[in-house]
Amino acid sequence: MKKLILSVVAMMVAATSFAQETVVASLSHEGETTMFYGLTALVKAAEKAQSGDVINLSRGIFNATTIKVGITLRGAGIDSDDPTCLNGNLHIEIPSDDANRFTMEGIICNSEMSMSGTFSSPQIVKCKLNEGFTTKTTTDNIDILVVNSRVIGHFNVGGICRISLINSYVDGVTHYDNAHFMGLNCILFKNRMDQLHNSVWKNCIFATSNHSDYRLPTDCECTNCIAVDYYYDIFSQLKIKPGCSSASYAEAFKDFTGTYTDEQTFELSDAAKANENFKGTDGTEVGLYGGPQPFNLTLSYPLISTMEVGEKTDDNGQLEVTIGVK
Repeated sequence: MKKLILSVVAMMVAATSFAQETVVASLSHEGETTMFYGLTALVKAAEKAQSGDVINLSRGIFNATTIKVGITLRGAGIDSDDPTCLNGNLHIEIPSDDANRFTMEGIICNSEMSMSGTFSSPQIVKCKLNEGFTTKTTTDNIDILVVNSRVIGHFNVGGICRISLINSYVDGVTHYDNAHFMGLNCILFKNRMDQLHNSVWKNCIFATSNHSDYRLPTDCECTNCIAVDYYYDIFSQLKIKPGCSSASYAEAFKDFTGTYTDEQTFELSDAAKANENFKGTDGTEVGLYGGPQPFNLTLSYPLISTMEVGEKTDDNGQLEVTIGVK
């Protein structure tokens, strides 16, 4: 029991970097926790990690690396005053015989994130990708899930893969090879509409900044979607387009006018919330805050809010640590 408690505390301390002088990565493997420090902490932890392990990253900046086994990678959240950030390209390449999926939550990638190889069901949750996301042409038969995240820069998709975007903001999608998109309650900004072949969109908002004349291709399906500030009817070529309509920025959004900022919430205007044209297939609003998983950056694991450490060990060599968790 003591070993388990100490392991949990070590993970939580690494996840918050409370009162530290350097960033920390904690690697949890079968109840044992190993700590790595400094800019290369993630690189070292990833080299030691085995399939099914968990790597917790403190607040601060880490060098990115290549992940070669199915692990869970956790950060301090992207809306933190001092978030977890990765510098350099993060590449995921896990062999097809690995039984564990790759999951990443609460992390900002300042450079490109990419995937290649043959593996199943990676998840990107509550993350921010500042230089986009790419699947290589060698990517084969994977189901990528992106939830409550922001993808800034293009989502470049190649190979044979399926991508599900749930309650996320995506700044541009480039589609090629045999990739397939499914989007639910998303906001897609500055996209090449004509490249979204074989894709299905429900309760989504397509917004532009240049009055684009591109239209969605005939093999695309849209249900209860809104086109904002397009010069042409982007849904005109679709065979399946129930409940789709158009609007201006002023009609659709509370304060978004077509210029992205990290502080932007993409909330609908009060008038839009009361307008039946802005209702999704489930009766909730279209965009980020409707549907089954409304946009929310609260992490799925605890973080330390306070910590008090005793001045010295007791007669049994134990050091008292009192933590507050949120």
